[in-house]
Amino acid sequence: MFDDYLNDEQSYIRLERYLYDLFFLECDARGVESKNFKAPFYNTAFSDGTPFREGNPIFSARNEVTGKILRIVLDEDDVPLVTYHDKDMGCELVIIARIALLKQISEEMVEWINSQ
Repeated sequence: MFDDYLNDEQSYIRLERYLYDLFFLECDARGVESKNFKAPFYNTAFSDGTPFREGNPIFSARNEVTGKILRIVLDEDDVPLVTYHDKDMGCELVIIARIALLKQISEEMVEWINSQ
């Protein structure tokens, strides 16, 4: 559905929108206060305002109450889905995967929402 996100600007925009919509729908479905989140949290544009559109990150959110951060990075190298907690921030969950693993990425996102 979004396989061409790196080559098609509209596909990238739709993918971004899909992830943010999914995030807020899942928050609402689980009774998690979406107003507590800053999303996107990370800057995704150059200083002149031009968007990066390279998938790093494709999604980010920060719980303003707890300080917990979720960052999703798309990497099309042949890697499995990887998750880790950033050592510098300590409270950031980073998910790295290729677009073919979008279902698993979404499941990890929901798990993170449930932990809020």
